[in-house]
Amino acid sequence: MQFPNFSSILSIHSMCESLISSLNNHYTMASSHPSVKDSPNYLVENAIEEVESPLDSPSTETDSERDVQSNKLEGEYEDQEIETESSDSDLDLDSDAEVDPTDESLSTTIIQEIDDGTYICLVCTCEIDRHLEIWSCQNCYRVYDLECINDWATRGSSTNAQNEWRCPACNVEHRTIPSKFTCWCGRVTRPSADTLIPFSCGNPCNVKYPHCVHSCSSVCHPGKHPECGALGPVMNCRCGKHNQQLPCLVTPYQMGWTCDTPCDTVVCEMDHKCSGGCHLGFCGPCKDQVDVRCYCGIETKTIVCLAIDPKVCYEKENRNERFVGGTSCNNTIVEYYECGIHSEELTCQPLSPSTLKCKFDPANVKTCYCGKTPAHELRSKCTDPMPECDQVCGKLLKCGCTCLAKCHEGDCECYNIIETKCSCNNASYLVPCKALQQGFVAKCRHKCTAALSCRKHYHREECCEFEQIALKREREQRKQVRNRVRTNFEDLLLTMEPIHICTRTCNLLKPCGSHYCEAMCHSGPCGVCLESSNEDLVCHCGKTVIPAPVRCGTKIVCQEQCVREKECGHAPEPHRCHDDNKQCPKCTKLVEKTCNCGAKLLKHVLCSVTNVSCGRICNSKLQCGHVCNRACSHDCVEGRHADVAACRLTCRKIRKNCPHMCQAKCHYSKKTPCDATICKEEVVITCECGRMSRKVPCGALMALPTKIGTIFGCDDECARIKREEELKSIFHNSPATHESTYPESVTSVFRRQVNWCLKMESIIRNFVSDYMDCVAAKLPAKKSLHFPPMMKPQREFLHNLAEVYRLYSESQDREPMRSVFLCITNLSVLPTLTIRQALDKEEDMERKRIQLEEMKLSQLNEAFFNAILIQDVFFGVTKEEVEKKVNEILENHPEIKESQLEWIKDSTYVFYDKHFAEMDKDKENELYILLKTFKKVLREKLIAFDCKMCLVNEDVDLILKTDLNNVVASTVEEKEKPEGSNNLYSILQNQEQEVES
Repeated sequence: MQFPNFSSILSIHSMCESLISSLNNHYTMASSHPSVKDSPNYLVENAIEEVESPLDSPSTETDSERDVQSNKLEGEYEDQEIETESSDSDLDLDSDAEVDPTDESLSTTIIQEIDDGTYICLVCTCEIDRHLEIWSCQNCYRVYDLECINDWATRGSSTNAQNEWRCPACNVEHRTIPSKFTCWCGRVTRPSADTLIPFSCGNPCNVKYPHCVHSCSSVCHPGKHPECGALGPVMNCRCGKHNQQLPCLVTPYQMGWTCDTPCDTVVCEMDHKCSGGCHLGFCGPCKDQVDVRCYCGIETKTIVCLAIDPKVCYEKENRNERFVGGTSCNNTIVEYYECGIHSEELTCQPLSPSTLKCKFDPANVKTCYCGKTPAHELRSKCTDPMPECDQVCGKLLKCGCTCLAKCHEGDCECYNIIETKCSCNNASYLVPCKALQQGFVAKCRHKCTAALSCRKHYHREECCEFEQIALKREREQRKQVRNRVRTNFEDLLLTMEPIHICTRTCNLLKPCGSHYCEAMCHSGPCGVCLESSNEDLVCHCGKTVIPAPVRCGTKIVCQEQCVREKECGHAPEPHRCHDDNKQCPKCTKLVEKTCNCGAKLLKHVLCSVTNVSCGRICNSKLQCGHVCNRACSHDCVEGRHADVAACRLTCRKIRKNCPHMCQAKCHYSKKTPCDATICKEEVVITCECGRMSRKVPCGALMALPTKIGTIFGCDDECARIKREEELKSIFHNSPATHESTYPESVTSVFRRQVNWCLKMESIIRNFVSDYMDCVAAKLPAKKSLHFPPMMKPQREFLHNLAEVYRLYSESQDREPMRSVFLCITNLSVLPTLTIRQALDKEEDMERKRIQLEEMKLSQLNEAFFNAILIQDVFFGVTKEEVEKKVNEILENHPEIKESQLEWIKDSTYVFYDKHFAEMDKDKENELYILLKTFKKVLREKLIAFDCKMCLVNEDVDLILKTDLNNVVASTVEEKEKPEGSNNLYSILQNQEQEVES
């Protein structure tokens, strides 16, 4: 079998291109040249002749000659006007049927270069011939070696983590790795290499064209498909009276074509015909102009046939003559009644065939205007005046109300006031009914709260009538979201109120950072910027260029080294070429530089470092009282310290309404007092008895005092404890008050630091004493005392000492500036003894105790008893009752004149008299006799259960020894006695008998 020469195939392709171009030119001439309009088949006949002529004889014209002829034909009709209306045009084409010129030379070039072995693979830059395995990009039709493009797609610079890669030629993204060698159409795997077209399977392409019903009839080929050269189907014109067949390329599949035959269809009752040309569907209403008389017969008007409304009318002068009126005019006619006096003005309308009876005739008017009072006896002719009664008209009006006016002449007017809702139904107003009938709608000042379609803006229009509908729609949407019902935004947009669709411009900056979004306001991010530049994008070094047009946001990546020179003159660090908005790496050369304040010369400093600091802090005072606090600043050397307004240190000034420090940032420049902000420091407040305590904010403000010293009410537990102490004081004869002593924590520090403690105590005592004096004199007094910063042991001493004075104490600030302040409360007291006096008293007592301990036990045994010990005082007996009974006993003993009764502990008292200061055997016997009397009387009167002799010191506050002989004896006797009753009264009776014996 002999295959045709490849050059002949190329010549056939070129002839087809010229035929298509010529066919387009003939189509242009056919639609504009007047001579062609008379022959509807002219275009088809010439197209068929030109398609068949190249096949009969080979073309001898060159491509350049054909282009010249085509240009001449185009210039011949360049100045002629082409009508575009469908009624005057011979052929209409759909915009989808217009086909752009196809670059079919690309396919020829690929085949020719592969045959010659000169086609270059862009990946490996080697030649491709018909014996290799190839892969072709379906976008740019570039051919690559299969192994090279597979490696590029797998490991290339454009491959990302999702295995997406880009074609080296057109930069189009692909997701499939090339791994199979197929023919151009992809139906045959590993095609043979001995075909006419390299890598072709030899079968027809058979790819369907997108704009027609035919398929590509060329042999399996690379590149784009050639234009369709077949004839289209036979198509009727729009009216269906004619048909014709055109080449597929110019066949109007969508719009069809029109013939020159007029429609001539009768479209109305007046036998008018359709004036349009060939068309689809109904002809439409008649639009011919017709002259008709108006209903009143005054004018004759020219109107469209469609607008005629025929009615039977009568001549005004002669009611016996009739005519047909077709329309109304703007004239007003005066129609007189039978009386010839009264008349009525009428608009243009058909007149009645006879004259109307007067409406004021007594036969027609039988009542007053309102119809409530009879008037037939008051009037005899139509010219008599109409009667008016004094009643309310009360006629039902068109609006549904009744007339409120007095019986009157003429039409009624509504004067009723109606309560009506505004447009958004948020408010009610009283509006005249007449205004409502005229279309007035009440408006309120409420702004619409409905969100617009973009979900970014709100309507905010006053009194929106669609607000309630929008709110109901949003509630339904939220309900669907809760029920997990899927919704489509486009469907919601179709059901949304038009007034709530956002029509604003987005105007947000696009991701490119240079242009603003000009689309309608939308949800989600803005689209990609579509702006482009007509200038080439060139990198700084000039070695990498992206040719124009350059899309906005495109960034050039240059792999060359940056060639910018540094200002310092040092060699630049190796780095890639970059944009001007990105700086080169900083210089890393080590040099010597002077610090900012000029005090030191620092070595081994990076050349790029401009702020060289030696770390020296500026301690100059600012106007606010804080230090400058700058580190090694050149401005501080020149006297330009930090601005007071920029000071961010803590204020730390003592507030006026509380003793705390102001914890706010420095506000000196704002001229605001420290008490302008509420104090949030925690303070401790107690109840009245001091058992409970709470931490609460200080709360001091310019108009509010501090909560320091505030006492809150006690609870039931506090009341119970207080009641127990009172009962204990009453029934146990406890002393009501006794002197408070200083705690061990205070005295131990005082012994180690006497001078400092005396100074602190003097300051506190003077502070409390001055406050009490000022309060007594009704003068303003200072309630807080601040100490300078001190160490923790010293602060603890002040806190412990403040507890003795019942002062409120608190430490504030941080170490090492932590200090103590004291505040006077309602419970503050001034101790009677100082620390030194209290220590002296304790030392004196300790000295006496030591003296007593030094006494030998033998001396105590030989010493005589000098006092009576009253034990086991009955419950509820007070000290006064005991003293009263003792004084009654002493009335029989005149030698005892200076007696005293002292409480020792619990229910124990000591009786002592100076008469027994110097004891001997006789006085001890007297004391023993007195003891028997005490024991007997106090038992009988139920004052105390037992009495004994004892030895006490001079101050009568310490019992040295007690007489135990009687106790032992009584114990032995009790053991010898038989067991008796355990009754308390029996025991008392037995002991009384012993005392008598």
